Amino acid sequence: MSIKLKYFLVGEAGGLNKTTGRIDLGGIFDLVTSPFFPMSMPKISILMGFDGLKHDTLFELRINGPEEQLIGKLEFGVPAVMNGLTSRQIIQLDQLPIATRGKYTVDILEKTEKGYKFVGTSDFFTAIYPPQRKFKEGEIEAILSSKEDLIVEVKTDYTVPGNDTVYKFQLNLDDNAPILEGYLPFPKNDTLEVDGQKYDLQGIRRNIEWMFGKPKPKAQETETK
Repeated sequence: MSIKLKYFLVGEAGGLNKTTGRIDLGGIFDLVTSPFFPMSMPKISILMGFDGLKHDTLFELRINGPEEQLIGKLEFGVPAVMNGLTSRQIIQLDQLPIATRGKYTVDILEKTEKGYKFVGTSDFFTAIYPPQRKFKEGEIEAILSSKEDLIVEVKTDYTVPGNDTVYKFQLNLDDNAPILEGYLPFPKNDTLEVDGQKYDLQGIRRNIEWMFGKPKPKAQETETK
């Protein structure tokens, strides 16, 4: 019987439960949402199950980007279990770079004396921008009517990767509202061009739009003695 990948699960945290002796995996996910890319995931836990292990086995995990390019790999071992039960292993990744939006996959190969033998492939996760906000009829007008108490403008800084220049943008719910001194209006096409390179700001816009209509943070009162 050849080795088969029975399952491949991704979570935020995981490890051996000292009380039950079982492997725990928490915060299971298949989507990574971020207002900007590139970014990195601080910690990822991966739980895998294998059938057909007759002895302790070494594997290699290869991580593929959206263009099927190899972006990382690591070796790990899986102990065999008795009576044909599923063999399990959990591994952890730190600071995994996610350069672009798209679907990430993994290939798993068995390490043998003759080289690597393909075992299986699996979806890893899909990296996306925040969902686009759809304002209901009259919602914008209702928010603007309470602009003294609700967020109707957001100021944000953006730094081009590998460049120390800070771009200060302002996005208003009301297109006719003024832009404060020192800020630039958020690009209408959600694109910043620097030295011939274009940077997509669509995810940042989407993230900001979800802030409109939330209560303004209250200024902390100074305690007097």
